[in-house]
Amino acid sequence: MNQTLLQRVLDGDQTAQTQFGEAEHCVVIDWRDGPAEVVEAIAAFLPTGYLALGTLSEQTCELIVQGRPPVLVEISPNAMQEKLLLCISNAIAPEYEIRQYRPMDGDGYSVFVAPQSVWANIESAHPKAVQRLFLSAQRLAAYWSKGYLARVFSKP
Repeated sequence: MNQTLLQRVLDGDQTAQTQFGEAEHCVVIDWRDGPAEVVEAIAAFLPTGYLALGTLSEQTCELIVQGRPPVLVEISPNAMQEKLLLCISNAIAPEYEIRQYRPMDGDGYSVFVAPQSVWANIESAHPKAVQRLFLSAQRLAAYWSKGYLARVFSKP
């Protein structure tokens, strides 16, 4: 993680905010990515072997987190990525947390993966910037679970 770039992002530097959302700093997930691609992309930002995809079927996938029993996640062809992101975030907690990096909204997501200690530090030093720039997996999943009209009249 590039601490200098992250500090510039939190300080409001527009150029840094654009750079930060790119694939070398955040997990970039395309809207077409399935569970295997999403897990693989997030695993690349964690220590080697920390997160892996176990058995994958049309109905379920298995998340394997180092040193823990596998977590079975229900999926379907029309399942939303937001639910999968929430399940992955819950599986890697409390050591790590994933949050959507909001300035890069579009057809996919930029997701910042960091140890909980990093999140605690930046939240205490820059609470307003964190609230403006990042969205927790819980809030992201809750927002997208609402109906269309409810999303139109609310914010994440």
